[in-house]
Amino acid sequence: MNILMTGASGFLGSRIYQTLVSEHTLTTIGRTPCSPRHIYCDLAEQVPVLPNEQVDLVINAAGKADSVARNAAERADYQRVNVQGTTHLLAALEKQSILPTSIVHLSTVLVYGCSVGQLLPETTALQAVDPYGISKIEAEKLLREWAARTGVRLAILRLPLVVAEPLKGNLATMQTAIKKGYYLRIGSGLAQRSMVRADDVATVLTRAADVGGTFNLTDGYHPTVRELEDSLARQLGRRRPIPAIPLPLIKALARVGDSINAVVGRRFPLDSIAVRKLTSTLTFSDELARQQLSWNPCPVLDLFR
Repeated sequence: MNILMTGASGFLGSRIYQTLVSEHTLTTIGRTPCSPRHIYCDLAEQVPVLPNEQVDLVINAAGKADSVARNAAERADYQRVNVQGTTHLLAALEKQSILPTSIVHLSTVLVYGCSVGQLLPETTALQAVDPYGISKIEAEKLLREWAARTGVRLAILRLPLVVAEPLKGNLATMQTAIKKGYYLRIGSGLAQRSMVRADDVATVLTRAADVGGTFNLTDGYHPTVRELEDSLARQLGRRRPIPAIPLPLIKALARVGDSINAVVGRRFPLDSIAVRKLTSTLTFSDELARQQLSWNPCPVLDLFR
């Protein structure tokens, strides 16, 4: 199969590329050369010039990842990269003599805008209010409208935290803190979180392209924060129990963070929003993917055994 892919140099995209390249012909687009068949282009700024050849599948894995936007310029970056980048990709495809058969777009469960919930389905309202979530909603809308107009089959995969080794982001920070012995558990650690392994996402893409639709992808286990902490500690060979901060104390410290937010006008790392996220269960249902895509992922915790 001839595949055109954006975001192949990223954390998830690079793993998708390595999974698919042995069985398919992949052409990549982006600012960072990452394959023998690479088209250099800043999708946020320009419409790429594509080779005049039939593309069977487009995988759109490019985008600015979720982080706290500290100013107006960073907030605008989400629109520029996630929305304008998608617009430019679709404009390039429109210029081809033959449209692709399918597009698989990698989105996020953050489009739902929820901070608490259990096994939320794909029919959950899209209510994100943060710049990242809003930009991903808009990108999905662009793709749906384009696919409806052109007849190209569209699959949207909404992902929670994607995990692969070496770890990245909050899990990498947790791992380092546990290794150095200064990690502290917040409260009971019994809040559950949806996660998914990068290699499982990579292996389901071609099936999603054949079926189309919108799917949440998770590992189906939804580990507690405590299970993650203990699994990482065992992997690192640390036998001492992880000390815990009582929840009333952490909430008091969070109120101090709230006051700092009000004074400086930007998010302090520990505030009431952060504590609520750390202590509330938020999981998503992947039942639809199991039914329609034969989705059968491995538990994320298996990576740490």
